[in-house]
Amino acid sequence: MLNQYTEITEYYDLWVMSGYYDYQKMARDACSVVSNGRQILELGIGTGLLAEKYIEIEPNCEFTGIDFTPSMIKVAQKRLGNHVQLIEADVVTMDLSATFDVAISNGGVWIVFDLGEQWELGTHIPGIENNLQGLKNVACHLREGGLFLLNLQKPHQDYEKVLNEEIVYSQLIEELEDTKDYHILKKSYFFKKNGEILAQEQLTLTFFKSDTYQQLFNEAGFDYQGISNDRCFVIYKKR
Repeated sequence: MLNQYTEITEYYDLWVMSGYYDYQKMARDACSVVSNGRQILELGIGTGLLAEKYIEIEPNCEFTGIDFTPSMIKVAQKRLGNHVQLIEADVVTMDLSATFDVAISNGGVWIVFDLGEQWELGTHIPGIENNLQGLKNVACHLREGGLFLLNLQKPHQDYEKVLNEEIVYSQLIEELEDTKDYHILKKSYFFKKNGEILAQEQLTLTFFKSDTYQQLFNEAGFDYQGISNDRCFVIYKKR
């Protein structure tokens, strides 16, 4: 399976909770868009950090999360207990036998990158057709008028940070291919202690350029609605 976080699961929370993401802010911003008591589907729930904050703010929601990395789901299960239904699934092929009011992708499957004058759609899924199928599948799991929230952030770049007194995190970005519709990057993650590598992972990520990205959402049946108050999420609505 492509783009699993199996090798770095042990260090994932230490990294993303070091200031890389503000889950409290993101959950609050998502809740400001979504009415109370809704049924939420998170695509790529990871270790459950966004879900944890979301249900603290809005305990009356019904929250379901999917992920295709078993080791991440295992951590999420410990964190969330019975408050969230967790399912091992791939968004391209999932059939949950349920529909939801809202779907959220906080980077686990798709993400929107703000390049200033335009946006790109970042994805863990390779290929245009697979991404279109995945987006159509999300639409099938949403009720009419359902919302689709995608995290909005700045493009990836080389980065290094000391996480604690012993462990250093770094990431390296390398461009592999550039076409008129998309470009492909390799993102390498490293966790080191005293210069020795504790864990590492390499992901191949596709970034659809603005016109292709908009076409994918249009074909999948989504209309652009705007940006959330704190600019954490781009909002789409199922036709």
